[in-house]
Amino acid sequence: MSTKFFNNTPDNSLFEKFKGIAHNMLDFHTFQAVVGYFRSSGYFKLREEFEQVKKIQILVGINIDNLFRKQSKLFFGQIDEQAVIDAYSHDFVEEVKNAGYDEQTERGILQFCQDIIDKKLEMRIHRSKNLHAKFYLLLPENHNPNSDGWVIMGSSNLSDSGMGTMPSNRYELNVAMKDYDDVEYCKQEFEQLWEQAVPLNLQDIEQMKAKTHLAQLPTPYELYMKVLIDTFGSQVEDDFTMEMPEGVKDIRYQHDAVIQGYQMLMQHNGFFLADVVGLGKTIVATMIAKRFVEANGRYTNILVVYPPALEKNWTDTFKLFDIKRYAQFVSNGSLNKIIESEGNFREKGEYDLVIVDEAHNFRGATAGRYDDLQLICKTPRINEGLVKGHHKKVMLLSATPLNNRPTDLLNLLLLFQNARYSTIEGIQNLPVTFSPWIEEYDKLMRERKLDKYNERNAEFAKRTDDLYEKIRTQVIDKVTVRRTRNNIKNVPAYKKDLDDQHIVFPDILPPNELMYELNGGLNDLFYSTMAILTDTPHPEDNPTGKGLHYARYRAVEFLQGEARKKYPTALHISTMLTGIYRVHMVKRLESSFYAFRRSLHTFLRITEDMIKMFDQNKVIIAPDINVKDKQAKGWELDRIIEYAVEKGLKEEDTVFKDEDFSERFLEMLKEDAENLKELCRKWDEVSEDPKLELFIDKLKHEFFDKEINPTGKLVIFSESVDTVNYLTEQLQNRLHRHDILDVCASNRTNRQDILRKCFDANYAGQSDEFNIVITSDVLAEGVNLHRANVIINYDSPWNATRLMQRIGRVNRIGSVADKIYNYMFYPSMQGNQEIHLYSNALIKLQGFHSAFGEDAQIYSREEIVKEFQMFNPDIQDAVDRNLKFLEEARELYRTHRKLYNHIKALPMKSRTVREIGKHSHSTIVYLSSPQKVEYYWVKADGKALSIPFLDAMDIMKAEMEEKPGDFAKVMDFHYDQVKLALESYQKVVRKVVDAESMENRKKDKSTNAVLSILRTMNRALNAVDAEKTVAQIKKLEQIVELGVFIGLNSSINSFNRQVKKQKPSSEELIAQIIDKIDELYDRYNIPLDTDDERNEEILEPQIVVSESFI
Repeated sequence: MSTKFFNNTPDNSLFEKFKGIAHNMLDFHTFQAVVGYFRSSGYFKLREEFEQVKKIQILVGINIDNLFRKQSKLFFGQIDEQAVIDAYSHDFVEEVKNAGYDEQTERGILQFCQDIIDKKLEMRIHRSKNLHAKFYLLLPENHNPNSDGWVIMGSSNLSDSGMGTMPSNRYELNVAMKDYDDVEYCKQEFEQLWEQAVPLNLQDIEQMKAKTHLAQLPTPYELYMKVLIDTFGSQVEDDFTMEMPEGVKDIRYQHDAVIQGYQMLMQHNGFFLADVVGLGKTIVATMIAKRFVEANGRYTNILVVYPPALEKNWTDTFKLFDIKRYAQFVSNGSLNKIIESEGNFREKGEYDLVIVDEAHNFRGATAGRYDDLQLICKTPRINEGLVKGHHKKVMLLSATPLNNRPTDLLNLLLLFQNARYSTIEGIQNLPVTFSPWIEEYDKLMRERKLDKYNERNAEFAKRTDDLYEKIRTQVIDKVTVRRTRNNIKNVPAYKKDLDDQHIVFPDILPPNELMYELNGGLNDLFYSTMAILTDTPHPEDNPTGKGLHYARYRAVEFLQGEARKKYPTALHISTMLTGIYRVHMVKRLESSFYAFRRSLHTFLRITEDMIKMFDQNKVIIAPDINVKDKQAKGWELDRIIEYAVEKGLKEEDTVFKDEDFSERFLEMLKEDAENLKELCRKWDEVSEDPKLELFIDKLKHEFFDKEINPTGKLVIFSESVDTVNYLTEQLQNRLHRHDILDVCASNRTNRQDILRKCFDANYAGQSDEFNIVITSDVLAEGVNLHRANVIINYDSPWNATRLMQRIGRVNRIGSVADKIYNYMFYPSMQGNQEIHLYSNALIKLQGFHSAFGEDAQIYSREEIVKEFQMFNPDIQDAVDRNLKFLEEARELYRTHRKLYNHIKALPMKSRTVREIGKHSHSTIVYLSSPQKVEYYWVKADGKALSIPFLDAMDIMKAEMEEKPGDFAKVMDFHYDQVKLALESYQKVVRKVVDAESMENRKKDKSTNAVLSILRTMNRALNAVDAEKTVAQIKKLEQIVELGVFIGLNSSINSFNRQVKKQKPSSEELIAQIIDKIDELYDRYNIPLDTDDERNEEILEPQIVVSESFI
């Protein structure tokens, strides 16, 4: 079939049509084109075919190429000539930036420019937006009714896809006509449009070319600084200033933390402020809050979430900075008041900024208060201020955010990030990213548990270090402001600032080990007691065990018949409670013998109280009303039952008879009682306490030595309040010291003022009335004790990172001594075999150090202390190289502003050549896309090695005087090596994105299960008219898909388990679904928009810079 129409199928493309006419037209003299947009790629593909054509004229109309649509706004009516030239110039620069990076492409673009300069090609830009036509004229020199001539008209532009020279999913349709009248008409139209258009001249082309990498060869120094400026962004130029309140020092490192933190807040809607304890996180957070208020306007609302003991600290600091009127303050245990709009609190959507102090307290996603906090943080802003966007801004303050596991960090991230569509560079799906890390950590902990004699501690520390290296580089660095004291001291500008203001950071010395010996009969009693505490009989795991059953905490496990059905997870509950109490008893034994004796007697009493319940055939199981405490106060069982009923509990669900339990349960209770009686008898006879004796000896001869302790102040921590009371009494009686202040939760508020007078170096009216403070961990947070420089850990807390917080009380801005002494009473070997207290603390601390960096050893000499704000191995002292590079860029900005602006404006694909006697025939390539930023070092062997930013900067670092080498000397390998870097990058990104896309299609297992439950609910409603509920389910599905609320998923799963257990009728099920969905929708429904999603398309990386070595 013969037709004038053709599309871009192979051998029938616009390019093939041009080629055919050029080869067969006898007098092909003139080519004229009217196109919607022009790509030089389309031109240089034609140039070889049109080599003999004498006259080429191209008229460009509307330029709306998708690759640079955001920048092109052509044209509403007639506009001036320079605006037309500027618009095209911008489009040309964008095209060069997005064109392929190879020698042929670049030669083609340069040839295009040269053809205009040589006048082989004429080009004009039409100034009317209404020019939509696309047609091409191929004419002889003298076009007449008897000569040849063509006009081609249709959808195709002069581009690779338009001409069919590369694969495209666009459908193009064109028509080729030879009729003289048709061709002549179009020729006259072209001439008319040509006269109206703006010509490109020599000067225009030279200026356009000068804006691209093709006309520039920066110096090595300029390219090095270009990378620094691009990496640190507006941190370099941020001239943020704030007038500090009277009495508050303007410290430069805090000022820079405000700049960095504020930018993360704007970019990611949240960040971790994780400077080590004592560097002034409250001040920095308040400064960021003040800056946010100034940016957002006078109607800003701030919510500060704090531990109860820190309220005054926050209210006083906000008042000092004059922003208290913008804020409301709520303790971390009272978030439900905001959810339920109690008191004077605002609606949760009215807050713009949420500050969470000691945020590690919210690491557990299953706790109700985590769900409350996530609701507050994720509920969109109702009233946007000057800072646009419906997402709240969230600051998470903690020196120890990675409290235990990678899961903890993930939970905290989800307070300001959605599980899917994360804003963190290189990460789209947070659970997918964290999944292998969590699995690796769990495996490590399982192996550690089997290492009863701690023979592999060094191995575990190294493996933990390696694991958290990955977490740090891929996640933490991007959303965390964290500096250690060593970082600050080793940045010259910071060091000078501290010296000028006479601020001293003391050195934390390695831990001093205090090991106490158990002699003779006490040693035997200790070991036999440990055996009884830990050798719990179990039919499978330990059938020959001779120790305590912990039966008092296992009642639900031994329910039988109908009663057992009320506790479907009875075995899990009893196993968990048994483990908790077993650990508790071992810890009490290692805290102090006094505390252990008290716990023994308590355990015996509550066990005997339950036996008495069997005697009365009224066994009460009601965790919500604390039966043990009521019995301890002498309440009769009937009174406890009445109280439970008054509290809304059903008697049949609370009171059980002896026949509801297996016979073995009562036997186990009695066996425990006998064991506990014997233990109580033996330990009541013990009068010696070697740990106390060692402690008192050190008090007399070491702790108050003036060379160690110049101020004569001492801080002693214990996890046990009983031990605190015991030590206070012993020191008062045996040493006749009356300058001892004991502090615990019950008296902290009353003793706050005298504590500040005696131990806070910043306090104006200081006193020496008390020189020793013995405290529980109630003082491990939010208090200054830095008149002291000696800290005693009488026992080790189960939460190992608490150790860092303890030391932080004395290691603060304004510390009076130049050294901090840290004494540790290490667990005995026998105790460590059971609960692995030593190795468990080591692995948790190592995980934290590896991820966030820390100043000194906290717990053991085996710890690897790594400064992750990195150090130069050629310099003995650790130096924060990131800060060093930032300071270098700032110095250029301050002292050579013109050069700085020139470097900042260097175009994408900028490149240079170096001849420095090393790295020969290799290339450094800096690539960037929304998925990933990467630095590649491609060596002569053809291998593209991905290297860290700091390593790349070490290679690229250059002095200002260094001149660029000859680009011609590297052309034989430069393009190939950049191509290798691009290919390596695309392989990695494709692998990551494919994995994420697959996971996103499947979701993760938990998300997929929740969505399945919602869809099952939806199907169950088909039989009834429940349009409202169906719409609610659809909305909840969207929220689950995004991964906004962990609590929503948990609630749906819980409801599903409940339904499976109850097996309701169809009518009951529908009613329950409607009620539950209504409840969940009321709690979790939030507006969603396109900001909550991210394009999953794999975008081509941009070549930011490249540098080849001769």
